[in-house]
Amino acid sequence: MSSLKGMIGFASASSSHLHAFAKFALVGATTAAIYFFAMWLANTIFGFQYIAAVSLAYFISTVFHFLANKHFTFSAGHGLYGNQIARYSLLWFVNYLITIVVVGLCVEKLKFSPYIGVCVSVLITMFVGYVLGRYWVFNLKGDGV
Repeated sequence: MSSLKGMIGFASASSSHLHAFAKFALVGATTAAIYFFAMWLANTIFGFQYIAAVSLAYFISTVFHFLANKHFTFSAGHGLYGNQIARYSLLWFVNYLITIVVVGLCVEKLKFSPYIGVCVSVLITMFVGYVLGRYWVFNLKGDGV
């Protein structure tokens, strides 16, 4: 009987993770659209150098990302903004460094377009963002630090 309860609990937890990750992916896709549009605008229309364009686009899109994940993905409207913003800022900085390194390597070493570099960096930062967002930034179920 206890193994049945364990299986039900695991299935429920898995379902919860899948649902949250699906919402996270939707927010991420919307954020990516904002990111690419802002990058295109800065780089192509306004002539910013690619690192400046990536940086500006990253800032704009992550403001949306924070608010959408707080209220939609993780339903963490109850948490204190100050705590969450401080933690998200650290997550943002880590993901920003990952992004700049990956985009730089893709452009300078592999001779790819900065857009390809951004795509590669998004794949990496997506997993970092989900895990740290769920368990540390928005501290669901008291799992965070």
